This record gives sequence, structure tokens and C-alpha cells, in this order.
Amino acid sequence: MKQFTTRQIIMLGVLMEISITLVHAPAQAADYAHQHAYWTCAIAAIVICLPIWAMLRLKQRFPDQDLLQTIVSSHPVLGRMLLVAYLILFLILFARDLRIMTDFVEIVLLPITPIVVVSLILLLTLTFMAKGGINTIVNMAELFVPWLLLTLLTMPLFFGNNMDFSVMRPLLHPNIGGVIQGSWRMLGYMADILLLPLAISGRSFNGRSVWLGHCIGTAFMIMLVLLEELVIGVPIMSRLLYPSYELARQLRITDFLDRFDLFIVALTVPTLLTKMGFDLYVISLTVKRMFAPAWGSLIVWPVGLLGYVCSFMLFSNIIQIYDFSREWTVVMIVFFVFMPLVLWLLLRPKPKKDSGDPKPSEEKQDSTSQQENQRESKSRQVDL
Repeated sequence: MKQFTTRQIIMLGVLMEISITLVHAPAQAADYAHQHAYWTCAIAAIVICLPIWAMLRLKQRFPDQDLLQTIVSSHPVLGRMLLVAYLILFLILFARDLRIMTDFVEIVLLPITPIVVVSLILLLTLTFMAKGGINTIVNMAELFVPWLLLTLLTMPLFFGNNMDFSVMRPLLHPNIGGVIQGSWRMLGYMADILLLPLAISGRSFNGRSVWLGHCIGTAFMIMLVLLEELVIGVPIMSRLLYPSYELARQLRITDFLDRFDLFIVALTVPTLLTKMGFDLYVISLTVKRMFAPAWGSLIVWPVGLLGYVCSFMLFSNIIQIYDFSREWTVVMIVFFVFMPLVLWLLLRPKPKKDSGDPKPSEEKQDSTSQQENQRESKSRQVDL
């Protein structure tokens, strides 16, 4: 498996943590935590640190394998049964992201186009992306994520006097119960960063790149939630389906760039598609690990169509996805928080079997004896 650089893994980690999370998760956090919604990102990030640590420890034991391959190679029968559960989880995750992206494009960009056509166009793009393999997805993340981060960094400079810091009061009297409930919703989306070790080998999934990606993604999520609170306001923000898009609509750069939000959407949509392409790639890789002779590129199309059907069967509208966040966090905690700790305790590399080859010491003795015999033969020839 190809090794990736530290910069590429950092960009991929930031992509998985903030892309889908910024769509409507901040609105849920503000609905419960109110002016302290930015704390929910930090609390969710702290919870994610424990499974990341377990994944790094596990990757040190199997440096040449991804986690899916490690599970199957360690326990062929039980491992494949666990991959079936993960496969169902990944299908629901892909269906959720596809439905979020479909509704966002249909409402914001293509309101007249039927939603079925919009979803098919997105699916066609994602399947070609996943067929290109992990190299295509990593290269796209390396291309689009820096532009997205640069856009988020420059947004506070354009708002200026539009930021109202009085909405943060009272600053030192948070609603602890509301902050915990908001962190519960935020954790279900930010935990997508734990998909990385499932498809990345242990040599590329190193501590420096993963921790930097996690810290950078958390910092930008906190900054984005703070901007939405200061510019939009907590009462309005908590009632919006797409608060990040509403934040971009507040940007005004003279009369010529009145629709500056279209430029930001043009950078955000490819980033969201790249994240969903990685979801589809992980599903295809899971099927391939379960059935070793299967060819990964042939699996992408039927798996993509299955996710397309599930997106409409499981979620009839965006409100159901909004309400599904409470139950979805329970599933993510079981499979992405507790399960890595269990795998870290159970999975051990198999001891190498002793072969019938001679020991190194015997080989050295044989080589030295041969050299001595050659020297004796040469000395005899000289004497003759």
C-alpha cells in the first residue's frame, strides 16, 4: 500500500472532521448550548482523543496493514462478522452524507431540478472518484482543503463591525447540561475522522500527522461556530438548517461582489464531495476485505447504488437527519470510541512460525569453514 506524506494525512484528517460537520451540526449545538456552543467542539474533540490513541497503538503492531485488513487477518471468521456490522454502519453514514449534500445542493444551487436527478449526478461523481482509489481522494483533499481553510481564515476580516460580542454574555455561566447535549450532537459528526485508519496503512497513519489534523480541524470548527454566533446570533442560528451557508451570505464586498457566498460554496461543495468519496471508498474496501478475490473497482457501482437507495429509504427529508443525530451518536460511540479500545486489547500479531532453515550461527560456521578450505587449496597449489 502506498505511503502518504504528513501534509496529506493532515489535510485528509481536517477534511473528515469539518466538512459535513459544518453543514448543520453548529445549529444543533447552539440550540442546546446557546452562547457556549463553541465549547461543544472542544468537548467532542477531547472524547475523540482516546480512540485516536488506541488506533495509533494498534497501528504500531500492524504497520503494513489497514485496520480492516488487520481485523480479517487476525480473526478470519469473527473478523468478517465484525466487518458486516461495520459495512451496515458505513452504508448509513454514506446515505446520511449523500442526503445532506443532495438537499443542500437542491435548496441552495438547483432549486428547480428534481431531487432524484441531483442525487444521481452526485452519485455519478462520487463513483468515479472512488474508482480512482485512495490516491485520487487524497490528492483532491490536498487541493481543496487548503483553499477552504484559507477562506475560513479570511472571513473574520470581512465581517468587521458586523460581529456583536454582546451575544456571548454571560460568558462564565454556561449551562452544563446544554453544553453536554450539544457536544453529544457534535460528536456524531466530528467522529468521522476515525474512518482514516480503516483505509490508511499504519506507516502513513503516524501520530504527528493525525494529532495535527485533529487539532487543526477542531480549531477551525471552534472558529466557525464562534463566527456564526457573533454574526448571525444565537436565536437565529439555532433555527437554521444551514447556518454556515447563512454566514457566507452575510459577506458583502462592495456592490460588485454582492453574491460572494457563491464563491465560498464553489470551494465548499468539492470538499464535501471529496469526503463522501472517501466514505464510498471505505465501503468498497470493506467488501473487498471480506471477500479477498473481489476487485475493488467493480464493487463501487453496486455499493454506490445501494447507498443511493438507502439515502431515500432511511431519510425522507432533512428534518429526519436533524433528529437522527441523537441516536446516531450512540452508534458512533460504540463502533468508533469503544471498539478501537477493544481491538487494541485483543488484536496481536501472530508469532512467526519456525522454518527449517539453518540458524545464522551455523551458516556463519559453514561460510568460515569454506573460506578456510579455499585458502588451504590455494596454498597447496602455490607449493606445487
